[in-house]
Amino acid sequence: MRRTVTILASGTLGDVRPLAALGRGLHDAGYAVAVATHEQFAPLVYSQGLAFRRIEGNPSDLLLHDDAALTLDRGVVRGAVATIRYIRQAQAVYARLLDSATEVCHDSAALIVSLAGCWGQLIATALGIPCIWAPLQPITPTTRFPSPLLPVTLRLGARARRLSYMAVELATWLPWRTVLQHWRARAPSPRQAPLNPFALARMSGAPFVYGFSPHVVPPPDDWSPNHIVTGYWFLDDLAERLAPEIEAFLAAGDPPVAIGFGSMGGRRPHDDMVLALETLRLAQRRGILFGLADVARLAAGRRDVLVVPHAPHRLLFPRVSAAVHHGGAGTTAASLRAGVPTITVPVGIDQPFWGARVAALGAGPPPLLRRRATPDRLAHAIAAATDEHIRARAAAIGRLIQAEDGVARAVKAIARVVE
Repeated sequence: MRRTVTILASGTLGDVRPLAALGRGLHDAGYAVAVATHEQFAPLVYSQGLAFRRIEGNPSDLLLHDDAALTLDRGVVRGAVATIRYIRQAQAVYARLLDSATEVCHDSAALIVSLAGCWGQLIATALGIPCIWAPLQPITPTTRFPSPLLPVTLRLGARARRLSYMAVELATWLPWRTVLQHWRARAPSPRQAPLNPFALARMSGAPFVYGFSPHVVPPPDDWSPNHIVTGYWFLDDLAERLAPEIEAFLAAGDPPVAIGFGSMGGRRPHDDMVLALETLRLAQRRGILFGLADVARLAAGRRDVLVVPHAPHRLLFPRVSAAVHHGGAGTTAASLRAGVPTITVPVGIDQPFWGARVAALGAGPPPLLRRRATPDRLAHAIAAATDEHIRARAAAIGRLIQAEDGVARAVKAIARVVE
């Protein structure tokens, strides 16, 4: 009987979708795969032919009700207060998450975890099974660049750049120390291991399989050989089609600008829609905006704008003149693969890092932080992004990413551990 490889997938859709692609790749290679995630992602898991294991409590859901937590977007003081409030509210949620995840992982041959599920390393250690890390952003210490999860952009020396990762690690797990201690008292064994999942990973020599392109972030020379950058993990549904209203809008004029701020980037949907609409007016561009019906009314009567709740990036982005978004890992991957200029409007977490990488690659202008974004500035960024040099660089990066098969490389690396 085949034992199951379990993927622990917590967080937002952007966190879960690449892991579902990885799970599908493992399934197609002959492995029994289960994805342990939250109820709202069950249809996604089932659509890939994977087993679904329900885990309770998603701390990321609490972020949808507070536009300042875990960011400096509303100012340092407000961000700090909101983050403390979020941590307090999330304690009980985190406890349910750990208990339910431990329960569904008992029959696993190995666990696969991302940054949002880093606590899975503790579960794997308690169950005595291998843990494979599958992050979507660089989290292994290096002297090449500071941690992508720093809340501010700093110029640091080599030693300080490496130390920044330790600071981020502490900020990631230390707020949940009490919850982790209570969980460990109930865990199968062992009960003396460190509570720091990152330290546990280093002690056990856990392999890291990174789901981003080496053309976007080349692997640093000071990473150990068990750290592999495979390429992006795209989940493409070949049956997907653009909605008829999108096709009609695309055919009615010049390629539009696509604007959307993602699940975390768009915690202020009304403000974001006002920003996008005024930007398009100033830039004299047509636009396809991502938004729900309650904010779509702001665009009523404008023939140069189409508001849609969603659209597959794989199909839409190659047909727009530029993509404006929050700079999340998944959306950045999609716009870079499409080969179109990318304008990032980061809010927090790793978004400024991806925006800086886009600019360093020449595939877009420097990131425009959301708290500094005005219609004038964003319109100027769109104009800069349509420069011929940026368009050529974006197209070149797109061709490189399109030639990769990140899932296949990741499956090969994971197979060596599981077998």
